[in-house]
Amino acid sequence: MSREDRQLVDSLARGFAILECLSRARKPLGNGEISTMVDLPPSTVSRLTHSLTVLGYIRRSPSQRAYELTPKNLMLGYPVLAGMSLLDRARPYLKSISEQTGETVTLAVRDGLYATFLEVVQGVNLVAVRLSTGGRLRLAVSASGIAMVASLPEKEKRSITTRIRADIARRGEDPAIFNSALEECEATGVAIVRNTWQKGVGGIAVAMQVQGELAALTIPVATGSVGEEEMRSTLAEALQNAASIISPGYDSQPG
Repeated sequence: MSREDRQLVDSLARGFAILECLSRARKPLGNGEISTMVDLPPSTVSRLTHSLTVLGYIRRSPSQRAYELTPKNLMLGYPVLAGMSLLDRARPYLKSISEQTGETVTLAVRDGLYATFLEVVQGVNLVAVRLSTGGRLRLAVSASGIAMVASLPEKEKRSITTRIRADIARRGEDPAIFNSALEECEATGVAIVRNTWQKGVGGIAVAMQVQGELAALTIPVATGSVGEEEMRSTLAEALQNAASIISPGYDSQPG
């Protein structure tokens, strides 16, 4: 959040920060945990969680003094999903690729410094990676994120990569992994990562534009079972073929 933006309503932004924090958590969170995660004073968090509870977007967990999201949040997302022609176009191809390969296939869009999965078709392979619709991964470590960043206009790409590298530095991570994957994707149109966000998990992705909406088709894989050669050949070709149909202007070799 930019402190220099005079049009930004701080309380609204902070409220959404808490909702995003809870959406990423795998368990209910107390005010103290939320305070740490969103970097706000406990007293501020307490007022915001009270307000969000009154409005019906969060509730106290019945088993502990902590908060969790309520189904009311789905009302915000369903109209967006229902109205997205991108999702309508992509869904049959996600299913087809998953049936062909046995792997999980996803459609992701960019949300700040994260890639969010709008649709997930779970693979039938015993070792297929399991992801959830609505789940998020950092752009810096996900194939879908790198593919989308590589496809941005140059000015926007410079801005977002600066933010990504600052986040990588803050986390004490090695920027060379992100830089290398991004450079390769810019040259080939295919993003490939292995063991970046989680050991034993990799991903391959291609980006596409549909009616101005940037998205990525992605296949997450178990790196112990799927080699890099297969990712670069069979799986890459399946994604590129689908992207060329979903997005007629798709260019598989932007570099």
